[in-house]
Amino acid sequence: MSEQKAIVTDAPKGGVKYTSVDLPEPEHYDAKLSPVYIGICGTDRGEVAGALSFAYNPEGQNFLVLGHEALLRVDEVKDNDYIKKGDLVVPLVRRPGKCINCRIGRQDNCSIGDPDKHEAGITGLHGFMRDVLYDDIEYLVKVEDPDLGKIAVLTEPLKNVMKAFEVFDVVSKRSIFFGEDSTLIGKRMVIIGSGSEAFLYSFAGVDRGFDVTMVNRHDETENKLKMMDEFGVSFANYLKDMPEKIDLLVDTSGDPATVFKFIKKVNNNGIVILFGTNGKAPGYPVDGEDIDYIVERNITIAGSVDAAKIHYVQALQSLSNWNRRHPDAMKNMITYEAKPSETNIFFQKPHGEIKTVIKWQ
Repeated sequence: MSEQKAIVTDAPKGGVKYTSVDLPEPEHYDAKLSPVYIGICGTDRGEVAGALSFAYNPEGQNFLVLGHEALLRVDEVKDNDYIKKGDLVVPLVRRPGKCINCRIGRQDNCSIGDPDKHEAGITGLHGFMRDVLYDDIEYLVKVEDPDLGKIAVLTEPLKNVMKAFEVFDVVSKRSIFFGEDSTLIGKRMVIIGSGSEAFLYSFAGVDRGFDVTMVNRHDETENKLKMMDEFGVSFANYLKDMPEKIDLLVDTSGDPATVFKFIKKVNNNGIVILFGTNGKAPGYPVDGEDIDYIVERNITIAGSVDAAKIHYVQALQSLSNWNRRHPDAMKNMITYEAKPSETNIFFQKPHGEIKTVIKWQ
């Protein structure tokens, strides 16, 4: 057994502590790695709060190491033509099971679900908030751009966005979604939420030509508004200014009442991508008029979770492009760097938070 420091919870009950744990060194592995930066998101906070009933510990253990948004350094690696000692890499979160999608590298679309596949730091597989990690090269994505630095920790949340736009590309083919000029210019995209994931969705939407608006039920902090302005994204407090005529709606909140409030503003042939999860959000009484609105307008509602390895690669490419065009803004995406011992950040967001990360070394 190998004792090391880690940040752990007891899933799905919740709680969090920075403590010593005994984890075995696997018999077979390609690379030994150490964490550099680990991001914190709503999933981590939901697990700690005991709000995610789908989270669970590895079999036979009474704890789960947290962390799925990781930037790792390669400390040792077997001979190969892809990565070398000292490289920065991003590990895949979801590991494949035995279904046909998992067998072709699309475990993000696992046909069986739990317990066939596992997600690091979430479902049955220890995460990356620990001193030492072991992994196989096939589950590591190399950070090719040396200028990215710690910004590369945003790869994992951004790969979700890349996958969601793949879903959009598929379902938008049910009708003519593009304008008469064959582009998305002038089409309206609204993102519910104003956290880091919402920012990444908005940046990707602007890249595709959408007129993008982020919304929340409160006014936003100056640093967030400045970031939006830098990328050409609008903001609306929907309690004061409710957007209308939405072509693409993306939800990062997981709140049913809010989602249906906005669905009723979606255009004919519009698309709704559900990404956020919140198991403790209150219910919403869907009635016949809600269903009529969706059906009569050919609105497509699609859930999107996780991503494939190709989406990690696409995410890194987008981060490099944004970093070249908006270097100061991208640097400001990371608003707080915590120490591993600062477990209070799982309960209390720092003021003006976009992305909080743990600097592990």
